[in-house]
Amino acid sequence: MNKKILLPIVSGLLVVSLAGGIAGCASGTTDETDNTDSPGVIWSQQNTGIWVNGSGEVTVSPDVAILTLGVESMGVSIDAAQTQAAQAMNAIINSLKANGVLDKDIKTSSYYIYPVTEWTDNRSTIVGYRVSNQAEVKIRQIAQTGSILDAAVRAGGDDSRVNGLYFSIDDPAAAYEQARALAIQDAKAKAEQMASVAGVGLGKLIYISETSNYIPRWDYAKDAGMASSVPEVTPISSGETTVTVSVQAVYSIK
Repeated sequence: MNKKILLPIVSGLLVVSLAGGIAGCASGTTDETDNTDSPGVIWSQQNTGIWVNGSGEVTVSPDVAILTLGVESMGVSIDAAQTQAAQAMNAIINSLKANGVLDKDIKTSSYYIYPVTEWTDNRSTIVGYRVSNQAEVKIRQIAQTGSILDAAVRAGGDDSRVNGLYFSIDDPAAAYEQARALAIQDAKAKAEQMASVAGVGLGKLIYISETSNYIPRWDYAKDAGMASSVPEVTPISSGETTVTVSVQAVYSIK
């Protein structure tokens, strides 16, 4: 009686197991086919289509000068050094404002206090303190950069320090848009040439990415002590700068 009951149950399990295996195989085959035939997808296992890089450049004239300047003062005590630095820095800031620089365009970039030491009898002795106060200044009257710089340095006296000057574009969005359009056109022209030489048809654009963009800066540095001794205005030229955008594009092959 028991043997007659167990036999159908075992047979039923075999049928279910076989059916599940067949369904699993069918499901696996369907997924693989879908992945392979999915349109407009670039798989990491292989590069498909025509891959190109394009670049676009737009030359523009800078409209702002970014100046880094400040003071460095020394005193026998921290209070003495801070007082001297504060007086010199206030004189510089007042000069900048008197020459049309806005409050919002003057920003403190660094402030340091550190001891000044000397070696005596193989021992380090503190002989004073040095205070450094630097600010980043945006000059919008770019043609007046030299005279504004000279006046600020004279106001700060011997404690004045100029750490750098570069020219830039206050709002580069429009220049970037033009350069980006040129980069895309350049990429498409390269893809069309590659397809023509290879004897294939150029399909639709299936991927595009901006890979880099930058604005080269014209740098300038000067000895702060020169401005106070030379009455002439320091000659400074902003020149031109180039906005560059690069893109990577992928086209399908017909």
